[in-house]
Formats: sequence, structure tokens, C-alpha cells
Amino acid sequence: MDADTLRLILIVAGGLFLAGLYLWERRRAGPGRRRRRRAAESAPRARADQRREPQFGPWDGPEDAAPRDFSAADPREPEPPGPAVSPEPAPEPGPIILQLHVAAVEGRFDGAAIVRAAGLCGLEPGEMDIFHRYDPERTQDPIFSMANMLKPGTFPFGAMAGFDTPGLTLFSQAEGDPGDSERLDTMLATAHALAAELDGQVLDDRRQPLTDDAEARLRERVGALVERSLAADLG
Repeated sequence: MDADTLRLILIVAGGLFLAGLYLWERRRAGPGRRRRRRAAESAPRARADQRREPQFGPWDGPEDAAPRDFSAADPREPEPPGPAVSPEPAPEPGPIILQLHVAAVEGRFDGAAIVRAAGLCGLEPGEMDIFHRYDPERTQDPIFSMANMLKPGTFPFGAMAGFDTPGLTLFSQAEGDPGDSERLDTMLATAHALAAELDGQVLDDRRQPLTDDAEARLRERVGALVERSLAADLG
């Protein structure tokens, strides 16, 4: 066998050896490669699952963190309150209770002084054990009456010498009759006369000093009631 034939045989044998070695290595590494390929193919899906958006609830942080406050305040400045508008007083449907008081400035009024002052002002003892001021033309119906300021409001007629009181109460009722304004004028004049005779002070229905403004408002109330009553009769 010459040298060229031997060289050719060695080359072919080496090639077959290398081919067999390659096939053996590939078969041995096949299962591991397939596992790695499957792991690589599944890895992107796992990462995609991990990128899901977080679900926010009332807690913003670990489970032991404090809850968030979602009640955010309105950042707008509050509008300044507008000017207060006083509603116009609704007209009184009537009737109006007229009430005045004559109170002692110091001490108390004694019974004898009350009887004397009442007689000077045209007040007479009468029904219900109180004083009454009568209309000379209509003696049956009093214009107004006068009671004791203290309950039950009566006077011990027949025993006035031992009686005293801190004040007197004049009262009547305006129902819208044409004579109601005159009735009020008579009450006011009598209250001032009694205060002058007894050294007392005239008070309004809330037992506050009767001012000129309060007296004027009382006249307006009664006048308005009379006007409404006349308008209703004409209508």
C-alpha cells in the first residue's frame, strides 16, 4: 500500500470519528437544551404577568401602613357672605293684645294711693276684682282694664288699706275696629297719668321702659290693623 492510499484512509477515518463525536455530543445535550428553550420561551410571559398594574384601594403601601385620606378639601376660597337682608315683617292678622305696665320706681304702690289715682284717671272697681275704664256712652263694655301686676292680678276691694304691689297692668284688645286707635290713645294717656300720680314708670308689654319710638310703633301697629279691617270690609 503506497503512502497516498494510507493518507486517504486516515483522512476518511478521522472525518467519520469527528462526525460520530458531533452526533453523540448533540444527543447528550438535547434534553438540557430543550429545557432551557422552554424556560426561555416561558420567561417573557412570566415577566408580563409581573408587570400588571397595581390595584389601589384605601391603603397605599404595606398592609400595616396607615389608611389614606381621600377626603381632600376644596382648595377654592369660600365666597364672602352677602349683606344680611332683613325680611319685611308679615302683617299681623289681628287681634292685637294691648298691654302697658306702671311700675314703682322705688318700693311699692300702697292700696290707698292706687284707689285715689285710679279715681282721678276714671278707673272704677268692677268685675273680676279689677279696675275698668268705661266709655261714657257704652257703660257696659270697658275701654280697657287695670289689674295687679302680680298674680292672680286681683285687688282686695274692701281691704285696700293694707295692700301694696310693685306695679299695675293696663290691658285691652284691638280687633281692627275704627275706635281702636282712640282706645290706645286713652290707655297711653291713663298710664302716663297713673305714673305721674304714683311716682312710677310706664313699661311696655315686655316690661321695658316705654320709649317714644316704642309708643310710635304701637300706634302704627294698631293703625295698620284698622286699615286692613276697613279694606276687608270694603272688599
